[in-house]
Amino acid sequence: MPDGRVYCYALADAPIGTRTRLDRLRERFAHWHSPIPRLLNTADEDAVLQHDTYELPELPTYVSGNVAVIGDAAHAMAPNLGQGACQALEDAVTLAAAVDTLDVSAGLEEYDRVRRPRTQMIARRSRQAGAPAHWTSPPLITLRDAALPLLPRALFSRSVTDAYTWTP
Repeated sequence: MPDGRVYCYALADAPIGTRTRLDRLRERFAHWHSPIPRLLNTADEDAVLQHDTYELPELPTYVSGNVAVIGDAAHAMAPNLGQGACQALEDAVTLAAAVDTLDVSAGLEEYDRVRRPRTQMIARRSRQAGAPAHWTSPPLITLRDAALPLLPRALFSRSVTDAYTWTP
C-alpha cells in the first residue's frame, strides 16, 4: 500500500461485540510463519480494525415483487474465499443485463434463477473453507496444522476454480 503500509486479514474467534487487544493477537499468532509475527509486532493498536463477521442462511429467493437483493443483503458470507465483493459485482452485472433485455418481472426472475445457485454454492464453500479455523479441539487443531501444508496445491486450486471463474 502507499507509504509502505500493509493490509492483512486475520481471524480470531471472540464473543460478538468484543474487541481483542493487539497483544492477544500477537500471542495467538506468535508461532506462525514469517512475516505474520513481524507484521503484528510492528502494528499500531489504533490501526487495527476489528469487525464481527456474519453469514446469512440460504434464502429461498433474492426477489420479492419488483425488489431484488444483491451482495451481502442476499448472501453475506465470511471472507474465507475473498468473494463477497466479487459476488456483489457479479450480481449487479447479471441484474442489469437481465432487466435490460427482458421486462422487469421476467428479468428479476432470471436474475434469481441465475445468481442464487452460484452465490449459495460459493457461500457454502466459504463456510467449509473457514470451518477448520474455528476448531477448538487440540487433537483436531494438531491434525489440521500438520495436514494442510501437505495437501497438494492443485487440490486448493480445483476447489475454488468455480468461484474464481465467471462469465456474464
